[in-house]
Amino acid sequence: MGAGKSTIGPLLARQLSWDFIDMDQAIERSEGQSIAQIFLERGESYFRHLETKAIQHLRTKGSCVVALGGGAFIHKTNRLLIQDIGYSVFLDCALRVILERCPNDGTRPLLQSFERVEALYAARLPYYHMSDFRVDVTNQTPERIVEVILAHLRAGRSDDAY
Repeated sequence: MGAGKSTIGPLLARQLSWDFIDMDQAIERSEGQSIAQIFLERGESYFRHLETKAIQHLRTKGSCVVALGGGAFIHKTNRLLIQDIGYSVFLDCALRVILERCPNDGTRPLLQSFERVEALYAARLPYYHMSDFRVDVTNQTPERIVEVILAHLRAGRSDDAY
């Protein structure tokens, strides 16, 4: 939440000539409800189930860049699916910057207070560190972040997809 997935993802996808999928938006379209409404009416566990189904559906897609919701990667099932079908990049952003970027306007159901965001950040960070690659996005432009990711992918991947 607030790390820049919705900004970096489309830029990276464009550089790779791949499709971009924002997982939260895809779930909202398929359910006909906002994430906040889904949380309110059906609960977080139902939303997490939808996330897993959406990740499983990625197997049927071609090459694409996917922006996952902040909680998707903490679930082992999702991490294993992602590891099996793709490559994960953790956009590491300082908590103070995340808080500046994320207004408490009701659109993010888990953003209820500074304490709640701080607790989520601390709880999720060990899972995010299980990503294939980490890039510090705190003080870099979106274009520079994409350059760093592309350089890493080109250097670390043996296939010619990049």
